[in-house]
Amino acid sequence: MATSDGTVELVGSDLVLLMLAAPTKVAAARDRVDGITRLEKLLYLADRETTVSDAVTDEGLVFQPYDYGPFSKEVYEAVELLEQAGLVREERLVSGQSVDSLEDVEVTGAVDADEYVTRCFVLTYAGRAVAGLVSAQHPDVVQALSGVKDRYAARPLTALIQYVYGAYPNSAVNSKIRDRVR
Repeated sequence: MATSDGTVELVGSDLVLLMLAAPTKVAAARDRVDGITRLEKLLYLADRETTVSDAVTDEGLVFQPYDYGPFSKEVYEAVELLEQAGLVREERLVSGQSVDSLEDVEVTGAVDADEYVTRCFVLTYAGRAVAGLVSAQHPDVVQALSGVKDRYAARPLTALIQYVYGAYPNSAVNSKIRDRVR
């Protein structure tokens, strides 16, 4: 749907794509985000701390307090859609962080998942090209997402979760890990 100025409104998968593509001074977060939990928290912070949601249709990302803080099933659906379209590829990273895997198992129901594997989302060449086209229509959104990545992407996952829970305590009311990340 077009807005009054002729630009097309964004949907949830556009926000995920633009978050991955958002320029950042954090080298480890260029054209990627490591972990579904981190991706959700960055998008949540963009929603709460910027005007990004003003550019999004009703089919955007809806966050609710859940087992691991603010959760949006639309993020999972968007990642899957972007992967199927060849715009994002998933890499698996073996690490000591288990929060990401715990949330992923809860949502997807995968019982054989390795609790020390983090799903990393990386833009493909086609993903960078499409993100460039969408970015040209929404430079303010890209700037806001870049700011969120610059401020938060380098934080360890536990520190990011601590920040979200502290700044937005209502997002943590149902959290299973609230006491572990204080």
